[in-house]
Amino acid sequence: MAAVDSPATTPQKTHRHLRLSLVLIVFALLVGVALQSVVVMWEPLMFGWNPLHSISHAIYTPARDVFVGALLAVSVVLLALSGRSRATTLLDVCAVFAPLIAIVPTGLADTRAVGHIPCPVATDCIPAGYVGSAKAGIAVYAVVVVAVVITTAVIRRRTRTPNRAAVLVSAIALVTAAVVTALAFAPALNEHFPFNFWPVNSIHFVVTLIFFGVFAAVPILYSRGPLDPGETPPSPRQRSIYRWITGLLIADLVLLVAAVVFRQVFGETPVVLIGEAVALVLFAAFWWVQTFQRWNDPDPPSIAAPRS
Repeated sequence: MAAVDSPATTPQKTHRHLRLSLVLIVFALLVGVALQSVVVMWEPLMFGWNPLHSISHAIYTPARDVFVGALLAVSVVLLALSGRSRATTLLDVCAVFAPLIAIVPTGLADTRAVGHIPCPVATDCIPAGYVGSAKAGIAVYAVVVVAVVITTAVIRRRTRTPNRAAVLVSAIALVTAAVVTALAFAPALNEHFPFNFWPVNSIHFVVTLIFFGVFAAVPILYSRGPLDPGETPPSPRQRSIYRWITGLLIADLVLLVAAVVFRQVFGETPVVLIGEAVALVLFAAFWWVQTFQRWNDPDPPSIAAPRS
């Protein structure tokens, strides 16, 4: 007997799969970090216990490809879920910063010299080879941002679908690309790259905080009710979960800031690793809940705004 086709439309299936993919991407990243924490060597395979200082430190391990690939995938999916509401505009802003978390490495603090960069106690640095890699990534990032902004502007003009939110996101993307490019290449600014973002110092830490800080506003917006025309409203339980996710995420970001500022107090306790893992779990939890809230939405948001 032939299987009965699902009554869901192609846009419905696409948006269901995109939302669920964000959950699976986070799962893949956490699996990669977990395996790297228990595998001392991959060739030959040797097990032990060597937890990373943070998820971002995966970039210095064999799990680097998983880390970078996951963040780039998150950015693409968030852009694909672009829509018509304030919340989806915030998600577009998150998509602007997600690639930079992967492109610009977090710092190492070591008493040994790494490459040509001295690493005094409690002072961050990155190995020499990663400086060139980060600059190459920023150069590509800047070119792609300009290309995407121009392409989307042409599409909006030709289809006569003005979208003020898209213009705002494009401006944020261009400013971000200009700032990180200047920090990486301007002779007057790049001496201590990537630790030259005054006054916070680490570019990686700044873009990570911005990503999760902007995202923290998304669940609270959805907890208030429908944001898109035809959107399935959240149930009282889902609204409560969204509020809890926001509150926990804000508290977690405060913990991360404290862990970085007072890292000597925490010693060897992997507070940053725990904090980042919690943030990722909360990120995935939101998408899991919202996927089933909006499972049967008849008109999922699209990258083009509706014609007025």
